[in-house]
Amino acid sequence: MNESGIVPPNDIWGLHMDLTSTDEVNRLICDFTTLQESWEANPGNFDWPRLEALARDGARAYNEGAGPSFHALALDGVEHSAFHERFLGYLLQAGFDPFHLARPGSGVAPVPVIDHASLADAAFANPSSARMRTMLMAIARERFAGMEEEVCASGRISAESMLTVEACAESIPPDLLQRIAPELVEPQRSGPRQRTVDPIEGYLSPAEIIVEGGHAPYG
Repeated sequence: MNESGIVPPNDIWGLHMDLTSTDEVNRLICDFTTLQESWEANPGNFDWPRLEALARDGARAYNEGAGPSFHALALDGVEHSAFHERFLGYLLQAGFDPFHLARPGSGVAPVPVIDHASLADAAFANPSSARMRTMLMAIARERFAGMEEEVCASGRISAESMLTVEACAESIPPDLLQRIAPELVEPQRSGPRQRTVDPIEGYLSPAEIIVEGGHAPYG
């Protein structure tokens, strides 16, 4: 808004884009919740094509600048099941990029569109989470393999590439990570890492923290 109280056209367009993105994510997550409830009520007769159609519809709903991605709201910080496992597979087939970094709000640093660290932790005890992580590692092997040439040519990957690798390291196969960013390789763990609990945030997932902080797509 300028001194005369008029919102410039570019700002109006930006507000429109944010609202459109927010409304779309609201719709997608409502549809996802409805389908999950339907699956839980009667998994044997669940209509999987409806979930596949939703995945196609929301594959690129990263919600840039307006809050958590649709994928984070659907998959982060929940008890994964065959339903979530199948949904992630549909998303990947539809073009979802699990290694995309998006800004959940203005002035906020880019974050992965799903929480790779929490998925890695969940994989220790949850077979569905483990299979979901295996899916991502297969994608990562193709996605980041080209960085080996970059390392051979210059001794390191670019700063831009490092941002993505560091943010998604838990979903990159350890042998590949060792070759492209050895400083990010952690000692092998036998269980999920111990997380410190913020007295305000508690055990909220990254997506929930953004929601609590006022960047939610709800409202």
